[in-house]
Amino acid sequence: MHTLTKNDYDDALDLINCCLSCLKSGGKTEEILYALLKSFKADQAVYLSASNNDNGVDLSNSYALCQDKSFLNQYAEYFWRYDPLYQMQFCPTPDNLVFKTDDIIPYSQMVKLEYYNSFLRPQNLLGELIIRLYSKGYVYGVISLQRFREHSNFNVNDTQKASLLVPYLNNIFETADKLIKINEERMLLEQWMESHSEGLILLDSKFSPLYCNSEAKLFCLLMNHKNLRRPDGGKDVDISIPLSIVQDCMNLTTSSIKEGIYKHFSNKIINIEQKKYHIQYFPVLLPSSKLPSPRFIIFVNELTRYRDNAEENYTTEYKLSEREESVARYAAIGLTNKQIAEKLCISPFTVQNHLKSIFGKTGIDNRTKLANFMKY
Repeated sequence: MHTLTKNDYDDALDLINCCLSCLKSGGKTEEILYALLKSFKADQAVYLSASNNDNGVDLSNSYALCQDKSFLNQYAEYFWRYDPLYQMQFCPTPDNLVFKTDDIIPYSQMVKLEYYNSFLRPQNLLGELIIRLYSKGYVYGVISLQRFREHSNFNVNDTQKASLLVPYLNNIFETADKLIKINEERMLLEQWMESHSEGLILLDSKFSPLYCNSEAKLFCLLMNHKNLRRPDGGKDVDISIPLSIVQDCMNLTTSSIKEGIYKHFSNKIINIEQKKYHIQYFPVLLPSSKLPSPRFIIFVNELTRYRDNAEENYTTEYKLSEREESVARYAAIGLTNKQIAEKLCISPFTVQNHLKSIFGKTGIDNRTKLANFMKY
């Protein structure tokens, strides 16, 4: 029976404090691995992220501190299949969250395996201490502490000390894992929003900006009469949402509350320095037991961007009929097919046919883009 020494408990306490400090400061998990490396006198530390399909590892979210990264690539692509510890590492049960190599296979047998001779031996590695990170029915990651062949192997004291750390390691690595996924989704969303040719503004329920793409930032600067230079897309520019935009959102919210239902859309056209902008407001309703406060999505289209010649006649250039041009103008300001039909005294079906013809002649594929090309 092995008993932890006072030094073991002191080391464990230091590591726990390191975990808590790192969690509070939002530090990187690499800091924890370095602390584990030192405390357990290991030569290498690796974090293996579980694969979504329960086979292999997720290389994009796995990393090693000291070794040549090519070995990690080799493991993720091939050698995990022959690792005698792999099945236990990612076993979907909360049992044996900490174990060492000879708990699974004797070293005398390990050194006879192709896995050892082709993968571990070239790295001068032999013994491993495995810490499994388990949450909500599955193992999402594994910490592997490794020692060179000439050093002593991990012992029972090491597994006991590591077991004290499991709840704290699980807490910080699970938080980091969630943050990685959230950040990846946020980055994809921001890339998608930045790719829009029109300005895009997201406001929260207090009308504060959640996001503005570059086109929207330029529009806000123009409306606020600030520096007119185009914002650098690579820098986080502090943008003040124009008061008139905020007021429009407040008015839309107020009128919706008075009427007892939320309006799903509002739009207007404004002029700034001889340029026309079409602004569309879309409140997004959030589920709630009480009356929900909308978050707003606002699209800003510069209608004159592609019209260097203000006298250009779209009826002539695109061979639109007089009726098609009327339909195009109404559609570009956000009227529905039914509203256009009422104004022109035709059926919604006829409006839809005119729009198909307009899109075919102009090469435009939606109403938002149509607003950029129409002259008011």
